[in-house]
Amino acid sequence: MTNFVFLCGTPRGFNVLKALCSRNVEPVAVWCLQEDDHETSQASKDIVRLCEDAEIPCTVTKRLHDNDERAIAALEPDLMLVVGWRTMILMPLINGLANGCVGVHDSALPLYRGFAPVNWAIINGETSWGVTLFQMAQGVDEGDIVAQEMFEVGERATAAELYEMVTTATREVVVDNIDGLLSGTARRVPQDHSKATYACSRTPVDGEIDWSQSTRSVDCLIRGLSAPYPGAFTSYKGETLWIWSAEPID
Repeated sequence: MTNFVFLCGTPRGFNVLKALCSRNVEPVAVWCLQEDDHETSQASKDIVRLCEDAEIPCTVTKRLHDNDERAIAALEPDLMLVVGWRTMILMPLINGLANGCVGVHDSALPLYRGFAPVNWAIINGETSWGVTLFQMAQGVDEGDIVAQEMFEVGERATAAELYEMVTTATREVVVDNIDGLLSGTARRVPQDHSKATYACSRTPVDGEIDWSQSTRSVDCLIRGLSAPYPGAFTSYKGETLWIWSAEPID
């Protein structure tokens, strides 16, 4: 029987693990991302509870330490699946796996490699989006593509709504391809690196509204940063005013 370990976090990781367990495709062990205290979403609690119910060994940590890497290697997994994990996984660990390490990125690679693609999608006014199941490699989101799930984005969608769509698409693309990944028969198509685009990380100060921009650009920024993200803001009568929703008018 093919063994795999699952590195996961966030509601997406929880939903994928739940879907796999419901199909009796269970990892031999789970490493769960420990959120920061300020984060409103604490999916790790749900992940731990699910692992307890399914009797799957679960380790909660913010990153893989040397002892974690040794524990994973000792399990001799053929595959590592990664969803919602946001810290570095060293290549020697990945290279030791027969079927490698496969993760999910929140965009249709090679577009929007890098950070915060969901927020950037709304901020840039994208109307079509997707998620990519891909082979992890040395470069940032540069590995071979296993599969993609595409969908349309409503013109008034917020980043939170797009995240829900991404969560659903992630669950579907993993479930549809897990058998091929475990058997080593899943296709792997190299990315066209000449078409790659990159998204940079965002900080709360990047949410300041520039009123010289078009109405559409301001509206997209507000929707791209609405709750649970840090929010768009401006100055009004000497005080900071946070704007969580808006409606363009002629």
